[in-house]
Formats: sequence, structure tokens, C-alpha cells
Amino acid sequence: MVDMCRRCKYPRKKTGRPKREEGLSDALYKALGEAIRSRRESLGVSQSSLARRIGSARTTVTNIEAGGQSIMIHQLVDIARALRMPVTEFLNEIEGFENEHQEELIDPKMETLLMKLTSPVKAKRT
Repeated sequence: MVDMCRRCKYPRKKTGRPKREEGLSDALYKALGEAIRSRRESLGVSQSSLARRIGSARTTVTNIEAGGQSIMIHQLVDIARALRMPVTEFLNEIEGFENEHQEELIDPKMETLLMKLTSPVKAKRT
């Protein structure tokens, strides 16, 4: 069924961002969300309680933990403070993720090109 505008009776245009393909950044947010969930559960803190501590809705915490919502740096700092954990610990926990996905980041052709570009240039003697 088409959504119709009540005022002008014409079909409404669909709005919103197009769905993006799941990629490395999505996997990174999922890994970060898992680290947050793990810490929250180890402290016995509910999602609602964490949400109140950081001034957000419980659904925001749910989405962050599921990796379905991008997290801004100030939110990560607030979450870390609420969970009594340095921000760097969250980053250290997802460091293993980074190493697992390192192969996805390196394109062999690009690596060869970079090696050529960064190798020292021998000066020609005249």
C-alpha cells in the first residue's frame, strides 16, 4: 500500500538513507558493542540503568550493543565512565578484531604499489 499525503492526496516520497552493505565498519561496531555488553553484564548493570547514566534511551544502548548504531566518541567516553572502565580498554578489547580483519584491509596490488613508492630512491652519480 502506498503512503498518501493527507493534505494533497499524492503519494509520499520515500525518505531515509539507503541501506548500506555490511562491511568492515559494521563488524567493528559489532565488536565494540560486544565489548560494551560484556563489561555491562560483568558489573550486573541493566541496559536501562546504563542508559540513564549516559543520558540516552535504552534502545540506544540496545542498538549500540548490537552494532546497529554508530557510536560517537563522546558516547563512548560516557559509556566508559558509567562502566568504570578506561576508554582505551574498549579499544584494546577490539584490537584482536582488528588483527583478524587485517587481511581485508590489505589489497596486494596496493601494497606492492606502496612498497615501490616508499622504497628509498638511489641517487644516480654523474
